[in-house]
Amino acid sequence: MRRRCQMNLFRKPDLVIGNDYLCRWYVIPRNPWFNIYLHKFTGSDIDTALHDHPWWSCSFLLKGEAVEHTQDGSHMLPRFIPVLRSARFAHRIELVKGPVWTLFVTGPRVREWGFYCPKGWKHWTKFTNQTGDKVGAGCGED
Repeated sequence: MRRRCQMNLFRKPDLVIGNDYLCRWYVIPRNPWFNIYLHKFTGSDIDTALHDHPWWSCSFLLKGEAVEHTQDGSHMLPRFIPVLRSARFAHRIELVKGPVWTLFVTGPRVREWGFYCPKGWKHWTKFTNQTGDKVGAGCGED
């Protein structure tokens, strides 16, 4: 997966999540106030639950095509147009034509993040496996 991620850049990704999901490069040194990441999605978000984030964010679709699914419906993500999201905004990204490249800007951490299951919000550590790169218990009973 790392080799697949670095094909288009001069350096290896700073973080690889999953075997076929996301490669992340830090555009600026990570810090507690705001961060800028370059993402290469090679797979869609899981389709069993929407998720939120620990910070507000702004993303720019640079290359590829993706649909954003929310509680209110689905829409194609616009290319080069900023998409602002609050920390509690629930969504998932589905790749239509990939890989998908985004520039992703985050604010300071303001909360924990997790998934929206039929029985309510579930902390990410209770949803994913121990490393956080695959679905673990998912929305099932603990």
